[in-house]
This record gives sequence, C-alpha cells and structure tokens, in this order.
Amino acid sequence: MEMLAKVTIRGAKLFRGNIDGKDLDSGKIFVDTELKGETSWGVCTSELKCEGSALIDTIKHNPFPFIAEVAMQEMSNGKVTTKVVTSIRPLQALKPEKAAA
Repeated sequence: MEMLAKVTIRGAKLFRGNIDGKDLDSGKIFVDTELKGETSWGVCTSELKCEGSALIDTIKHNPFPFIAEVAMQEMSNGKVTTKVVTSIRPLQALKPEKAAA
C-alpha cells in the first residue's frame, strides 16, 4: 500500500559499505511523532527506513529541520508490518527553535 504523509524531518543518515562480505546501502530519516496518553506531552523523534542511501543524498543539502512530503510503501510478511520511504519532497524550511531558558 502506497501512502503520502507530511512530516517534519529532524535528521537523516545513510550507510554505504560492506560488512562481513555483504554490501549494504541504507538510509533513515528521523521525523517528529506526537506523544499521546495521559502522562505524555509534545513530540519525540521516530526513525523511518528509506529505500536506500540515494534518497538521503537528495535531501542532505537542506537545512534541518524541514517539512517534507514523503511517500511510503507499507509491506507485511503476515506477521510484521513495515513502512519504507520511497520519495521525499522538501516543502518548507523551519526556523530554528529557541532554547528554553
């Protein structure tokens, strides 16, 4: 299932290399996620896997954090469901937040 979401991207990382003879190419973005519950307030950061490091290459020049539209593919093996980001379209840069005094 393909879905679109508007998210605040706080950070991103990629890895291209070889570990134990296995070639790896991965990327992740870190997005704001709202905390819910009687004893929770604000947001935390959640990790979303990307199709590969090339997707991170397309956004690494942007000033972080920024708002983006991301396309995700949801997949399941029957037991575990995962979301993989397939595209990222930057929409708007965010102004840096002032630190609490």
